Amino acid sequence: MHLSVRPATEDDCKLIFDWANEPEVRNASFYTEKIEWPKHVSWFLQKLNDPNSLILIFEVDGLNAGQIRFDRNGEYFEIDYSIDINYRGKGLGKSIVSLGISKINSQFKKTIKILAKVKKGNSISAKVFRNLGFKELNLVNGDYEFKYE
Repeated sequence: MHLSVRPATEDDCKLIFDWANEPEVRNASFYTEKIEWPKHVSWFLQKLNDPNSLILIFEVDGLNAGQIRFDRNGEYFEIDYSIDINYRGKGLGKSIVSLGISKINSQFKKTIKILAKVKKGNSISAKVFRNLGFKELNLVNGDYEFKYE
């Protein structure tokens, strides 16, 4: 299994849309409503052109397997990732997040601070961030916040 990464392009708009609206992804998200196509297109193009945002696509043996996004928010970059339903349960989360962090550090030519917010009940993502050495803060409502500095 060969994992590779590339920057997202306009051609990935539909792919990201489909991944974002997949039921398990919506359920694990803080915003659980279905995303509408026109709103997604506008959001996606804005992110691609934003110097404070980076979207990467991960491929396994040449097939799309997941995405990671970093958005600057003050001194931190907030992280969001998802894995295609066909690749879940194969241990890709840790590799995707780790490789994504390496890519954004090299893009900015320094070690950046990262913030991950994980919804209550999303134990798989919480485990990924714990295993990568993120510092954990349990929030009052049961959600998690992880920091990597």
